[in-house]
Amino acid sequence: MKIGIVGYGKMGRDIFSLFFDKIDGAEFVVLDTFGAEENSAALIKTLDKQLRRKKLTQEQYDARKEAFLFTDRAEDMADCDLVIEAVFENMGVKKELFAKLAGIVREDCLLLTNTSSLDIAEVFADISGKERCFGMHFFYPVKLTGFVELNILPGNSKKNIEKAAELVKAAGKKPIVFADEYHIYLNQILSCMVAHAIYLHDSTGASVKEIRKAISGLYTVADAFEILDSIGLGLMGGKPDAFRIERNRSLLGYSCGRMSEWLEQGCPKEPLSFLDFISGRENDTDADTGNAALSMVSLILNEYVNALEDEPGCDEGLFMEAVQDTLGLAETLADYYKEYGADAIFAELDRLAGCTGFGSYEHKDKSVWDKHLINA
Repeated sequence: MKIGIVGYGKMGRDIFSLFFDKIDGAEFVVLDTFGAEENSAALIKTLDKQLRRKKLTQEQYDARKEAFLFTDRAEDMADCDLVIEAVFENMGVKKELFAKLAGIVREDCLLLTNTSSLDIAEVFADISGKERCFGMHFFYPVKLTGFVELNILPGNSKKNIEKAAELVKAAGKKPIVFADEYHIYLNQILSCMVAHAIYLHDSTGASVKEIRKAISGLYTVADAFEILDSIGLGLMGGKPDAFRIERNRSLLGYSCGRMSEWLEQGCPKEPLSFLDFISGRENDTDADTGNAALSMVSLILNEYVNALEDEPGCDEGLFMEAVQDTLGLAETLADYYKEYGADAIFAELDRLAGCTGFGSYEHKDKSVWDKHLINA
């Protein structure tokens, strides 16, 4: 198999490293407009070091050294079996890129976009043979989650979806398929969790540090504000209409507005900047955060149940695992439902809906929740 990757920034580099390290026998062509020679030399240097440290045999070293090509010529992708695009989030740039690639690669070559915010149908609007064009979304950093989203379009063939899914599995990840307004869904529920943490910060008057302490027990590694910090306000603070599920627009719009305010106040847009910025502006307040964990659990479970009601044919077990993995939760969703109880959760959601009017807090009946969280 020959895999093409377009773009070798942070995302493209992570995707390349995942496949290069996990898939033996594959060949790679990396379209790297600004640093092909330098990045090729850096990879060879890494392989040389692995050989010296006996992490590679001579045979493995020779094979891996011949398995990649960094190039600034799109024409070098002519023989690829699939191409994954990982350039910056600009619709015009992506459309132009795929239009060019479609004229170079074979007709059976998959064309996949890693976009995390753009309309996938529009990205491929000008491409013929749409059965091979869809989204393959990795989280950044790629190691953040064990899942990769396949964001499919109506004309995609089953064969091509399965081909992409097998590649994801070969790299040690689990594919999960989303369609229509649920494109990039795991990003959306992650963004809702972060947005709710911002709302808790604002509505309680507590500092970010105090909110983090109150909800920290819900997570195995990173809490909601740590995730915001690791991704950066520049990426997370985009437009809420990047997500097309209507119920979440108001909550996401609220959080995007607050992130815009922080950017205007001088917070750098780059990753690993927010927590340093906010800690320099806030003091502990002794505000009441005793309800924060319940409130966060209520938001997460509500979004999960609402999503399942919208997508009744999905694999609930896989979906639950994907949500838990993406959010980094310490317990299962079913465990949280049992721990906090329907009465307390619904009371909190009703309170939040009454205070904000946000659709993210409107909930189904208890029988629906029991169906998905007890009887599934």
